[in-house]
Amino acid sequence: MWRGRFDEALQESEQARHLDPLSLIIAADNGAILYYSRQYDRAIEKWRSVQEMDPEFPRAHLILAAYTEKQMFAEALTDLERARRISPPAWYWANAAYIYGQSGQSERARQALHELVRLNKNGKIDPVTLVRAYAGMKDREETIAWLERAYTQHSPDLMSLKVDPLFDEMRGDPRFQDLLRRVGLAQ
Repeated sequence: MWRGRFDEALQESEQARHLDPLSLIIAADNGAILYYSRQYDRAIEKWRSVQEMDPEFPRAHLILAAYTEKQMFAEALTDLERARRISPPAWYWANAAYIYGQSGQSERARQALHELVRLNKNGKIDPVTLVRAYAGMKDREETIAWLERAYTQHSPDLMSLKVDPLFDEMRGDPRFQDLLRRVGLAQ
């Protein structure tokens, strides 16, 4: 999946689902493959089914990214609030900034970003968390700066760079392409 080989990833995921049809993690990861391959409706359907089995299963709340890509901002915010009590505060505020930024609610996005920056006073938050907030707010310079910090700190969350829709608007930026190369995800 991280290399963009979605057909193969879906095939393997389906095989895993047949072997363990009740596994929440397998079903949620199947939703992730669908999301990264831009099949948002199918991803939403998959994550909804996981949430029906366990509303507090954290990975199923990735659904808010698919909602946001489809400009279903009310649904994204509703899911964000549902996940709030089971999620780390940094995750909550990064996604709030992301959703508000994408929906054009700049002031609310800035307020969420302020909370996220406050939480990161001691630099304990994975830089990719701040990347999500800045990318959602369409702040390319800060997004690149935080991606570089994530690279320097060897963040494991950089593995999604090649496929995450969050970065679609940045793919033509030479700095982003250089980062993809350094991470080992360039073709």
